[in-house]
Amino acid sequence: MTANPDRDKASPRGGALRSLLLLLALLCLWPAVRAAAADDAVSHPKYRLGGAEVAFTVTAGTLAIGGDHGATLFYVAYVRDGAPADSRPVTFVFNGGPGASSAYLHLGALGPRIIDMAPDGRFAPPPGRLVDNPDTWLDLSDLVFVDPVGTGYSHGDQRYWGVNEDLKSLADFIELYLRRNARQLSPKYLVGESYGGFRAARLPDLLASEHGIGLAGSFLISPLLESSLRGGDSLTLLPDAMNLPSYAAVALERSMTPTPASLGEVERYALGPYLTALANPRNEAAQRIMYAQVARYIGLPESLVAKYGGRVPVNVFSKEIRRGEKLLVSRYDGSAVVPDPYPETTRTAVDPIYDTLAIALSSLVEDYLTRTLGVHRDEAYRVSNGEVSRSWNWRSGRGGGDGSISTSSELREALATNRGLKIVVAHGMTDLVTPYLASRYVIDHLPPGLTDGHVTLDLYPGGHMMYLRAVSRTRLHADAARLYPTPPL
Repeated sequence: MTANPDRDKASPRGGALRSLLLLLALLCLWPAVRAAAADDAVSHPKYRLGGAEVAFTVTAGTLAIGGDHGATLFYVAYVRDGAPADSRPVTFVFNGGPGASSAYLHLGALGPRIIDMAPDGRFAPPPGRLVDNPDTWLDLSDLVFVDPVGTGYSHGDQRYWGVNEDLKSLADFIELYLRRNARQLSPKYLVGESYGGFRAARLPDLLASEHGIGLAGSFLISPLLESSLRGGDSLTLLPDAMNLPSYAAVALERSMTPTPASLGEVERYALGPYLTALANPRNEAAQRIMYAQVARYIGLPESLVAKYGGRVPVNVFSKEIRRGEKLLVSRYDGSAVVPDPYPETTRTAVDPIYDTLAIALSSLVEDYLTRTLGVHRDEAYRVSNGEVSRSWNWRSGRGGGDGSISTSSELREALATNRGLKIVVAHGMTDLVTPYLASRYVIDHLPPGLTDGHVTLDLYPGGHMMYLRAVSRTRLHADAARLYPTPPL
């Protein structure tokens, strides 16, 4: 029997039933409609990859994690149209700090648009501009740039500002994104810079053990792998050895571009005679020989090296290496300088790379999100949030007997249980924030049966953000390609 539409229209009962059903449907759809309208901006640009115009769907939005008292994480996802979801890679990208948004890698290295830089990494005067990125990773993978809680447009209370809580929030985000977008079978990757490299080193084990998610690869840019190698007390000698080759690279770059081969000698010295001399401070003859050798490597006066017992702090090196020219070098790239605003003191109030880049990104990222991606927010996008850094709960992640945070155990377990996992570690040679020798030391102390063929360390001209130099950004892309399927999908 066929229903009579005219009779239904005339029936009060039929109209009321339809109204009720419509109301119920709208109530069911309301959270999704509200989220899309309030948070998500979707666009459909085309990007030139390999000489062809390729269509993408770009979503700039938020995902809620942790229930009623959880957090909302802002992200920008670039997904290639028409690519098979079970074979097209998806890569989750985050920066470090803690307290830094993903804008640094998004608009500095991996995304389709990047901040315009001189070939040597110098910045244009504010406000700057964005240009097409010839080295975008979109030819290798879909990219999801994630802002941790307290950065970008991500929100949540301070419970998330801690080592383990932060890792859990990112793992929850990754699982939810994969499920919401039906990407469970996609090859999955991570990219993390600095403290984000710590995240990208710890997350493979957490995702596998707690979420059942196996990764294909993780790319660590200037990572912090072991905090015990970055500082300590007067009896902790290894951090000074880790610094020495990076100091030498800064001194060398005044006359030539350093190479891994040119730093081999100082690396051997740092982990051999230098440590031996530091461990025997009462051997005055050995101390004098060590002071002279260190001064020769790092370009500081022998008297200054002796003043610090051969253990020159980073802030002293950055202040003194160009003091004669009244220039201050960047800890983020020792080859970058600005006129020293306080040449008559020991004060180092600014950084030529970090402060300049943060200022440039603050206006560029909001303009890009608003005018290009269609994101409209009344709040400011937090490129870097110092409150997160100052309030960070380091105790929640301390597992070492000395109270340090570490990635070694998680790397061992991830590499042992997932024999398909590949890890690439990338460092700039003139980075004084996370010196490259510290990562090499960690990798060399992992079992070779785990790392051989699975973990590589690559060195580049430049500093912490080595990708600010065009030549290093191009090489970074080429080295990243080793992680992904060939040919790219």
